[in-house]
Amino acid sequence: MRKSNLENEHSRNMATYEASLIENEIRKFWENNQIPQKLIEVKMDKKKFYLLDGPPYVNAEPHIGHIKTTTLKDIWSKFKLMQGYFVWFQPGFDCHGLPIENKVEKELGIKSKKDIEKLGVDRFIEECRKKALGNEKTWLEIYKKAGAWRGYVEPYMTLKNYYIESAWWTVKQIAEKGMLYLGEKPTYWCPHCETALSGYEVTDSYANVKDPYIYVKFPIEGKKNEYILIFTTTPWTLLSNVAIAVSPDAMYVKAKVGEEYLIISKERAEEVIKELCGLEYEIVEEFPGKELEGLKYLPVMQVPVQQKLREQKNAHKIILSIPVLKSKSYKHAVLENDEKTKEESFDFVNAEEGSGAVHVAPGHGPEDYYIGQHYKLPAISPVDDEGRFTEEAGELKGMFVKDADKTIINKLDAAGLLLYSGQIEHSYPLCWRCKAPLIFRLTKQWFFSVDKIKERMLEENEKVRWLPEFGKERFRNWLKEAIDWCISRQRYWGIPLPIWVCEKCGNTEVIGSVKELREKATEKIPEELDLHKNVVDKIKLKCNRCNSVMHRVPDIVDVWFDSGVAPWASLGYPYKNKDLFEKLWPVDLIDESQDQIRGWFYSLMFTSVAVFNRAPYNAVAMNGWVLDEKGNKMSKSKGNVIWADEALQTLGADVLRLYFCWETPPWKQQNFSFDTAKEIKKALNVLWNSFQFFRTYAEKFELKFENLEVEDAWLLSRINTLVEEVTDSLEKFQFNKAGKALVNFIIEDLSRTYIKKIRDRTWVNAEKKSKQAALSVLYEALLTVTKLLAPITPFISEYMYQELKSIIKKEEGKVGSIFESEWPKAKKERINKSLEKEVECAKEIIKGILAGRHQMGIKLRWPLGKVLVKCSTNIENTKGIIMCLANVRDVAKVSEGEKVSEDYLEVEFKGGKVYVNKHLDESLLEEAMVREVVRAVQNLRKKNAFNVKEYIALTLKAGAKAEKVLKKYSQKIGEEVRAKSVQIGVQKGKITGKVKFMDEEIFISFEKI
Repeated sequence: MRKSNLENEHSRNMATYEASLIENEIRKFWENNQIPQKLIEVKMDKKKFYLLDGPPYVNAEPHIGHIKTTTLKDIWSKFKLMQGYFVWFQPGFDCHGLPIENKVEKELGIKSKKDIEKLGVDRFIEECRKKALGNEKTWLEIYKKAGAWRGYVEPYMTLKNYYIESAWWTVKQIAEKGMLYLGEKPTYWCPHCETALSGYEVTDSYANVKDPYIYVKFPIEGKKNEYILIFTTTPWTLLSNVAIAVSPDAMYVKAKVGEEYLIISKERAEEVIKELCGLEYEIVEEFPGKELEGLKYLPVMQVPVQQKLREQKNAHKIILSIPVLKSKSYKHAVLENDEKTKEESFDFVNAEEGSGAVHVAPGHGPEDYYIGQHYKLPAISPVDDEGRFTEEAGELKGMFVKDADKTIINKLDAAGLLLYSGQIEHSYPLCWRCKAPLIFRLTKQWFFSVDKIKERMLEENEKVRWLPEFGKERFRNWLKEAIDWCISRQRYWGIPLPIWVCEKCGNTEVIGSVKELREKATEKIPEELDLHKNVVDKIKLKCNRCNSVMHRVPDIVDVWFDSGVAPWASLGYPYKNKDLFEKLWPVDLIDESQDQIRGWFYSLMFTSVAVFNRAPYNAVAMNGWVLDEKGNKMSKSKGNVIWADEALQTLGADVLRLYFCWETPPWKQQNFSFDTAKEIKKALNVLWNSFQFFRTYAEKFELKFENLEVEDAWLLSRINTLVEEVTDSLEKFQFNKAGKALVNFIIEDLSRTYIKKIRDRTWVNAEKKSKQAALSVLYEALLTVTKLLAPITPFISEYMYQELKSIIKKEEGKVGSIFESEWPKAKKERINKSLEKEVECAKEIIKGILAGRHQMGIKLRWPLGKVLVKCSTNIENTKGIIMCLANVRDVAKVSEGEKVSEDYLEVEFKGGKVYVNKHLDESLLEEAMVREVVRAVQNLRKKNAFNVKEYIALTLKAGAKAEKVLKKYSQKIGEEVRAKSVQIGVQKGKITGKVKFMDEEIFISFEKI
């Protein structure tokens, strides 16, 4: 009796592959024997593979996209583990930021930041902590169900003190390099969350909205009835207008419209004045835009902030457009108008759009702001944190800026300054979490400067292996366009910005550790210290310049910085695990969705180059999005989200994992379909049946590669070629190629070709040497394909490995996972490409013969006589395969010019033609009858749960003609169906059935002996 490591009596007898049964059994095996825990232990003497887990938000429920990403990471990890690497399996979770804050706000009925202050920051942060803790267990359980070993490892969590302290250390390192500064710039601002956002946080968060678009007449100072016309879709920014820009070289006109004179670009006069407004006009003057430079105009909004601007000589005048850098990588100094700048820039004013004149509000737009820098213009922004106008907006005070548009338009109209008003639908940025419309607003924020490291980041990117390669160029383009990183957020739940400012002299100090904080604090800090905002805000420092009190800047850090420091913060470096970090660093590979080019890939690169002067990763694998079956993005509101648990329960982990590695390249969009995924289950069922076939006939099995036949040599060649193909595909992130190669091998080579060919050789009564050879080759193929599948389908692979191992006596009872075995290496001496080519041709010939059978209506069980073949490939080696699988008695090759008798049906196949004999002689019909009877008996044996070793006593009764044939072949029938006796002409036995052959009806009866 073989000893297996599995409690597998039920699974051993499964007729078909049952995913849940196998997966539950293997999970028990792994957990009872501590397999994952043993294999993920730190091994300092081994070469390492550090795959850094990009942290998903812990508070959400994992969906099918998360499972795909986790699966791909797990495949990388298990593949490298089997190649002999020490692999870092640690998962991670993002625990801070707006997603959690917004959830807490909804649950507590909080409408604004003021409500948070009323509730109390301590309470709010505690509620956020509750939302961030506990749900990681759900994720880890899903990982385990998916066969991902990250589920067995304690995760890094960005809310932990060790993580926050490491992030503080990083901020200090960057500050000491002169890259941290406080600046006042217009940034994206969420009026609901009341915080600044970085540009990349809104790159994917847009919606089509309707906004007003208006043409406004700005009066020219000192001129009666003369105006310059501007176009805008943000009327509320007119309160912050400082200048109007025109194109210096474009032509402008002064158009007489009734009693008024309008200045507009020549290109736009007809379309705007006549076609849009329906007004007649006359051009009275034409001139280049540069002649307008310095011309003063009057503000259109009579509000305090505009009245103050009247006192500044630089305000309310016409300026000339300058080149704006495409990369938005503005210097703090005046822009240089050199050749390089021209190549990488576009004009701020396009005379062919709008009115050809642009209103400039440096407080409400990045381009406006830097043009303002160039001309030393004042920047104003009379808007508060909630996106409402301040008292500087006069009677508009307290109005939400976008709600004020209608009021402003009415005021302009009443003042006779509105030429036209309409509506436009356009794409508008929203807050990436609460979905409130964003505004550009001038605020003071803390920034990381990019200029010092941009070139270095570009250089380091060239060293990174991008999978696929196009990622390198996309990331290069993103790096070129990188601007200073606004890292401060005016929120609560996050890593506190570790900056303290003196209340008296303004001196700033960046704290890089808890130890440093304790040393510099004005009062003793408790031993148990939580590093979140509500605690550290109360800690004051003593200024090292003037001895006054220093208070912490109340902001938290951009949540993308949290994940950007993960390579070292996940280990607590430099205050914990220093040796481990130095062993693991740098990250060998990260694997996330392509959209992370603008997010995590960048934040990792920035922080790493800023601190360590090198790229954080050696390779980046980019995944495509998982969409619904129709190609739509999944969302809760649409009700088309496929949750991870649902998919795993419906399909099983191995099927789901193989589906991800079969349908599409991993970097391409995948339209998830349960029906298509179920198709891949057939491949695992075929594998299971092949495994069961081997297990059925391998009771007295000895592994010997002797007395090999053609099909044996071919399969050994194919399995070693497969090793090369799968290894190469996995290394290149072509997981779909690996999956397809494996599925094709299992179905076409192993099951449909090899096992069909060796059935007679492995039958209970078969000749021993031939049987041992066939079973040895089949064992080798199953063991190898199981190992190749292991990273992709870990459950069925582990199961089959344990069972296959128990069949080899020297391996019986040894506890050891498939993942402790070595990754297969191709035995090149066994690869015979010419034989593989010959068998591929044989398969095509068989397809041709089967097509001929179909045309003639002859079943595959009925033997055919001679088949002729015309092709250029040698078929001598593969005649036996063709004869067996096509069920023909003879195969012969004919030359290209040779004529073939009309007794043969001609059928074309890929590479040539086959000629199938149309006639069945008496001996062929007799054999056909025998095969039908054998098949019917075997079906009855199977239906009644006979095993292959059990004998029966068989009786057959039919007409005289049929019984004569049955008597003639009774011995053969008995050998085929494991019958010790075959009686013809009687009916005896509890098990009965019948089969019809042509006009004959044959009655079957038998019983167990």
